[in-house]
Amino acid sequence: MLKIAICDDDRAIGPCLAGILRRNAGLLPEPFHIHLFTAGKALVASLPFDIIFLDIELGDITGIHAGEEIRKRNENAVLVFVSAHESYCKELFRLDTTAFLGKPIDEQQVRELISRIAKKLYAPAKIFTYRVKDTVHRVPLADILFFETDARQIKLVTREKQDAFYGKLDEVETGLKERFKRSSFARIHHSFLVNLEHVEHFEHNTLILDGGHILPIAQRKQREIRRFIMEYFSDGACQK
Repeated sequence: MLKIAICDDDRAIGPCLAGILRRNAGLLPEPFHIHLFTAGKALVASLPFDIIFLDIELGDITGIHAGEEIRKRNENAVLVFVSAHESYCKELFRLDTTAFLGKPIDEQQVRELISRIAKKLYAPAKIFTYRVKDTVHRVPLADILFFETDARQIKLVTREKQDAFYGKLDEVETGLKERFKRSSFARIHHSFLVNLEHVEHFEHNTLILDGGHILPIAQRKQREIRRFIMEYFSDGACQK
């Protein structure tokens, strides 16, 4: 379920915008829950969220300052600034703002914005989506080094972090193959699904990835994986 936050010190704006979102719920591909805030500090204390509508001129801290904190702690959130003033272009660009929504709120403008947000959140060629409890997480596929299965959980590893979610590695592998005509991910072992974009070196029984990760290649897969990697690199699909 998506978590959406609306933060505006005008107490009429939150319910108005929430009503528009609920009337147009079908534009987003999964259900959502809306959290209303009238103060920026309360919003920041309640992170993370998937989509954030943020007033620029709040009472306690500015929306720009709140946006800076959001980008530090909730960097993948879709951030939409809401204001009657359009004089903040430089600051909004710096904070990787998805959109600017003017006041008074126009329902048609919100509908168009929701459609754009849906494309950003679920762009199939760029993002891997998974859930941990009630929170939806999105990681650019290009950032993923490998997936590793451990009992009922799957570990996702990037250069910067590791995370884990419940699932089956077979389903992750099948999903990537179905979504992408040419996937950069290869199943080198029962326990590992590896992004070939991050291979620095390979031998007959191991792969060495960015960051020094050394992963085993299953004996029965060594010839298949060697051929797959050579074809992948020789076709120019991987530009290191």
